[in-house]
Amino acid sequence: MTTLSLAAARASLSKLVEAAVTTHERFEVTRNGDRVAVLLSAEDYDALLETVDVLSRADEVEALRAGLADLEAGEVSTLDEVRVAMQRRGRLPA
Repeated sequence: MTTLSLAAARASLSKLVEAAVTTHERFEVTRNGDRVAVLLSAEDYDALLETVDVLSRADEVEALRAGLADLEAGEVSTLDEVRVAMQRRGRLPA
């Protein structure tokens, strides 16, 4: 993460926004040497909020842990098996 002063951020805001959008770079903004803000793309912000939402729900965290345990145990499905299961449940067209 790049750190820059508020004055520097103000002077190059368009370039910073473009970099955040195209390269997903994040910028930490300081005022009088203190961290006061962070600039990141809307896409990265939305992903961050989604991550916080998922991790704040115990059932979602448990499902993630169970999935990782299955993966480590070699209990996985092929793409074709997943496709067939989704079609049976009406989540994919046949």
